[in-house]
Amino acid sequence: MRSDQPEKKVIGLQSGKELAYDKLLLAAGGIPIMLLQNMVGLDSKGVFTLRSLDDAIKIREYLPTCRTAVIIGGGLVGIKTAEALMRVGLAVTVIEQQPQILPLRADLTVAATIAARLKKQNITVLTKEAVTEIITQKGRANGVCLASGGIVPADLVIMAVGVRANIDFLSESGIKVDHGVVVNNRMRTSVPDIYAAGDLIRFIDQATGEKAVSGLWSNAVHTGSVAGCSMSGGRSEMPPMLSVMNSTEIAGLPIISAGLLHTQSDQYAVYTEAQGEKYRKLIFDQDRLVGMIFLGDVSRAGVYTNLIRNRIPLGDRRDTVIREVMTKIR
Repeated sequence: MRSDQPEKKVIGLQSGKELAYDKLLLAAGGIPIMLLQNMVGLDSKGVFTLRSLDDAIKIREYLPTCRTAVIIGGGLVGIKTAEALMRVGLAVTVIEQQPQILPLRADLTVAATIAARLKKQNITVLTKEAVTEIITQKGRANGVCLASGGIVPADLVIMAVGVRANIDFLSESGIKVDHGVVVNNRMRTSVPDIYAAGDLIRFIDQATGEKAVSGLWSNAVHTGSVAGCSMSGGRSEMPPMLSVMNSTEIAGLPIISAGLLHTQSDQYAVYTEAQGEKYRKLIFDQDRLVGMIFLGDVSRAGVYTNLIRNRIPLGDRRDTVIREVMTKIR
């Protein structure tokens, strides 16, 4: 697929063969971000990413040789991986560069509560810290060096610093990209008869109005459906999309977050309520709910997520929603 010959409608395969198409869907997903690709020890045995089932199988097969593990990255994948490794008996340390774990899925309050829970499970969490080198012994991971000068033992190292759109193969295609493939509301790219969907597209986040690339399964399902409909002549359009919309349980605490989670702008009004480990946060842009975090008690979270995703104006019902959410936690 070359930018100077789009009319040929042909893609080149890795084998050297060419494949003709009438309409083409790009659904190559995301790929793990590898920070510091020249890091010493990165290609050693015992160093893994976790993105696919094959990755998980390789890690499981390697586990019998391990007693200690380091997770580089304190996002959702990193934290869930840490819990899984702890349950099979490994001593686990999570290392996160940001001041908090779950920086894209929680605020500081929620992150601190979850970190405390993880500590009770004997999972060590280090924030504001970075790995500079993977220590090896006879070609196998043996530990990691920290930017602060410390060393953490590790027979197993999991790189979990996030994913990015898998768009490198499009560099000579002529397709417009901006961190992800740029599409219209029917999932068409800038090249005729080529569509894109899933983790590799760039879209506008409904809550923030900003450009976003997201690895959410729900977004992939919706955009794939729209792309298929458009390619077959239908009139379906991309639904409102959020880059943050997660529901999970960590360390025994259910958590749901959606939309805008961090702000210091006077444009937004922020309301919080806490009782023990239970916590709720709402962020409003005038009379529209644009962000929320529920921890511990997640009842009716789907209702508020829908308000965010569809930017529903509440008018004078805004105060009623705030009272309902905040009194529910008490």
